Amino acid sequence: MFDYEKLEKELGEACEEVNHRFLQRFNNDGYISVGGAKLDAFINELQKEFEETAETFIYKRGLQDNPEAKKRVLTITKLYAKNCIEQFGKVTGDES
Repeated sequence: MFDYEKLEKELGEACEEVNHRFLQRFNNDGYISVGGAKLDAFINELQKEFEETAETFIYKRGLQDNPEAKKRVLTITKLYAKNCIEQFGKVTGDES
């Protein structure tokens, strides 16, 4: 039987790291994209990073043929990405 709790714990740790790196990078660097759309740029880059994290996680654990595991991975990464965006919006005060 597949250990989904272990999967979710490991993925949660990976997502927390992505979340932490992004908040640090964008807040410390004062990153502002062309036109000042800081939150939009953050969301686009974050989406790419979480997609890559999910794909890597699925591939490294051999989950390509496990639809339930893939679904959980994608659901978890989306939740972490949403949380990261909300945190970033609060820190920057950007409501775009």
